[in-house]
Amino acid sequence: MIRPVTLALLSCAVIQTAELVQRDFRVGASSLPVAFDWTVDSRSGSASGSDAFDAGLGIEAGGRWSFARTGDSLGLVLGADGLFDAWTYSQGQLGMTGVRVCAGPGLALSDRWSLNATAGVQYGLTRFSTDATASAPSFTATGTTFGYDLRLEGEALITRRFGLGLGAGWLIATHDLTGDDGISVTLDQSGWFVGMVVFWRFSDTPTLLE
Repeated sequence: MIRPVTLALLSCAVIQTAELVQRDFRVGASSLPVAFDWTVDSRSGSASGSDAFDAGLGIEAGGRWSFARTGDSLGLVLGADGLFDAWTYSQGQLGMTGVRVCAGPGLALSDRWSLNATAGVQYGLTRFSTDATASAPSFTATGTTFGYDLRLEGEALITRRFGLGLGAGWLIATHDLTGDDGISVTLDQSGWFVGMVVFWRFSDTPTLLE
């Protein structure tokens, strides 16, 4: 009975003495939700329905900065990323280039392991196109995307500076587009995503010591 209690106390001590310091540049890739609801408005009327892309891939590059006090394992983490998202299917594609900002708590589990739970908002410029078929001509529409997400990420330092991370979350996004002949297209997406990141910690000095 003494041994399990001792181990538990030691684990708590490790968590309490771990210090949250994130000064990271990172690059990541993630799957993206593929299902969407669509609405098309034109001079002749409107129509709506549901469909799905064959695949969705997101690439992001940005940074994370923690604001924990010296010696604290828990603190605020802020982040900003550039986004390059693409969805494809047999007769078309959707692409978005934008930015994401996020904030949330970070927890240092040890000197090498940490968890971040963030809420993010994203905005971007979007292009949607379909190929010509026997029954319809090609179509192109451009516009903007607004979305938000919740994600949980775990990160591990492999060396003092270099590390890897895995994450998962829920994304909600709306693409508002205008195409040929004033046709308006709205695509609404929501769903789970998973991804991984590689990061470079350019500093491990706590805030109050910098």
